[in-house]
Amino acid sequence: MATALLSFENTPSDPRSGRSLWYMGGFMTIHADSQDTNGQFALIEFSGSPGGEPPMHIHTHEDEFFYLLEGKLKVYRGEEELILKPGDSDFLPRNVPHTFKILSSHARGLVYITPGGFEGYFREMGEPAAGPASPKLKAPPTLAKIVSVAKRYGITFVS
Repeated sequence: MATALLSFENTPSDPRSGRSLWYMGGFMTIHADSQDTNGQFALIEFSGSPGGEPPMHIHTHEDEFFYLLEGKLKVYRGEEELILKPGDSDFLPRNVPHTFKILSSHARGLVYITPGGFEGYFREMGEPAAGPASPKLKAPPTLAKIVSVAKRYGITFVS
């Protein structure tokens, strides 16, 4: 298991790949993953603009906790709709359909995922990034690939 210092630094000497990546036009940094925490949790910082949000989906393996740092989100949790502003948070339990929409031009926040492991989905589907500068991204993954990979991580999409 890595030390806490390594867990929260993204340095060239960090032997673990995929700390920062691009996924669906958004930038993510995996500050702590299941390897760092003995499988207990993952902590991901996300940054994005409207348009790259996930469709309504259900996690069967993990719970998520969002903490918003910048911007404004509308979070859909089951039948609820919540507005998050900087400093607000929301718990998204497993087996409850949820998604979010970015209501501002940009949003940034933290996602605590427990237990860890789901960060592997983002590593598999995203593209490694050196930093938040504008990337030269490949074409986004196909819907078939997204559904296939999500299924392996216990995610189902709700229409």
